[in-house]
Amino acid sequence: MRRASGAAFTLIEIIASVLLFVMGAMAVVGVIILGLGTAKRAQADATAWATALSALRDPLPMGVVSDQDTGSLTPWTWSKTGSTWSANDGSSEPAWQYSAWPIDQGGDVLVADMRKPIANNPAVFPGGSPITGCARGFLNGYYVERREQSRASDRIGQKTRIVEVRVDVYWSSYAPGSDGRPLATVVDRVVRQGHL
Repeated sequence: MRRASGAAFTLIEIIASVLLFVMGAMAVVGVIILGLGTAKRAQADATAWATALSALRDPLPMGVVSDQDTGSLTPWTWSKTGSTWSANDGSSEPAWQYSAWPIDQGGDVLVADMRKPIANNPAVFPGGSPITGCARGFLNGYYVERREQSRASDRIGQKTRIVEVRVDVYWSSYAPGSDGRPLATVVDRVVRQGHL
């Protein structure tokens, strides 16, 4: 039976058209979500690696805090208690903490979990200050843990020695001590001189 020209669509034709439209719209939304996820991961990889490399070379990194009155960025406020440096960003908790150790000492300064892929040993980062040679805190919107260790055999001179440094960069929502995978991990050996 032939349909006359200008006759209305049947119910099945309408349902098929709506389904095609919905499936097409869902495909477009899916591609957009996939693209946003890929872009977020790529940006996270790039900035996490840059943050790791920055903290690798500098145990006292430069950070800023936004002044609520002016909107301008001002440097962290640094303070020192014994061998521990703390950077304050205006909140109740320090933004960054680092415990230095004298480079000219003769013994080993080792971190127990330096080689573990997920370095979150609470013995290394207890609730208070980090142990000697370790740093932690928030940098560039990430949670960063930095460890350094050196053996007596790594001494080059009276105040010069080779130090092995490991930096792990996590999402800012990472809870220290939890089983989270770092976004970026860098391990390198650097030469350090004198006292920090």
